[in-house]
Amino acid sequence: MSRMVKIATTSLLIDDKSKTFGVDIDRAAELAEAAGKENADIVVLPELFDVYSIGRHDWLTHSGEIIPGDGRLQTRFAAIAKKYNMYVVINILEINGEKLHNTAVLFNRDGSYNGKYRKTHLAPGEEDYITASNEYPVFETDFGKVAMTICMDIHFPELFRILALQGADIILHPTMWLDYTGAYCDVCACARAIDNGIYMVTSHYVNVPFLAGRAMGHAVVIDPMGRVLADTGHRPGITTATVDLDESYEFWAGGGTELKKRYPTLKDCYFKIRKPETYGILTRPDEENDWKIENPTLYQP
Repeated sequence: MSRMVKIATTSLLIDDKSKTFGVDIDRAAELAEAAGKENADIVVLPELFDVYSIGRHDWLTHSGEIIPGDGRLQTRFAAIAKKYNMYVVINILEINGEKLHNTAVLFNRDGSYNGKYRKTHLAPGEEDYITASNEYPVFETDFGKVAMTICMDIHFPELFRILALQGADIILHPTMWLDYTGAYCDVCACARAIDNGIYMVTSHYVNVPFLAGRAMGHAVVIDPMGRVLADTGHRPGITTATVDLDESYEFWAGGGTELKKRYPTLKDCYFKIRKPETYGILTRPDEENDWKIENPTLYQP
C-alpha cells in the first residue's frame, strides 16, 4: 500500500512591523495560502502567531477565541482550508471561561473543525497566565492519524510516545523556539521522530538576518529515521515534503529469519521491547529531587 501525503511547514517573518497587531496574522494567512497553491495536503503555522509580537498585557484585548467557534481567526483559516482542500493547523489563544489555553486547532479539508490540542507542558512563566491541559488527543484525517504538540512539549518524550502508541503517523509541532547552539532544537525533534517511528513537523518564526539568540526559522519536516526532508532555512516562507506514510523502516535482522518476523520494522522493535511495568518512577511526583545538583556552577553577575 501507499499513503502519500504532501506536508507543508512554515517560517514566519518577525520584524518591527510585527509589533502592529494583525501583521503576523496576515503573514500567517499568506503562508497558508502559499502552501495551498503548492497543493499541500496539510500545513502547520507557528505558535501563537495571533499575539506573539505584542505585549502579554494586550493579548486578550486583541485576541482569544472560544474553540470551536466562529471567531475571526478560526473563520479566516477555515476558509483557507476549504479554498485549497487542505488540512490547516493553527495555534492561537483559547478562551475557556475564566481560563486561557495555548491551543492548536486542526481544520479539515472542507474547513470544518476536526479537533484541538491544549498545550500540556508550559514554558517557565507561562503558567502565570495559561492553564495547562492533561489530554493527549490523536486526530483522524483521510491519509492517516495526526497529533499536535506545542513548543516546550518537545522536552518531554513521554508525551510523544503516548501519541505514537495511539497510532499517530505525523506529529505537528508549532513553536516559538530560539536556538543558541544551531542544533539544540533539531536534535530534540529528530530524537522524537526516531524513537517513535513518526514524522515530525516543526514550524517557527525567523528574524532576518538570523543571529544566535534570535528567532531562527529553520522549520523542518523530519522522517522516522531522523532525516530532514525539507527545511525553510533561516528565512521566511514555506517548505514541503511528499512522504509515504506506509514506507517501512526495516529492522536490520536478515530477511526471512525468525528475528525478522518478530521485529519486521524498527517501530516494532522499539515498541515491543518497551518495559512499561518498570517505568513507575516516571509517574511519581518530583518531591525528593534526587537528580538535583546541590551546588551547580552558575554565572552570577
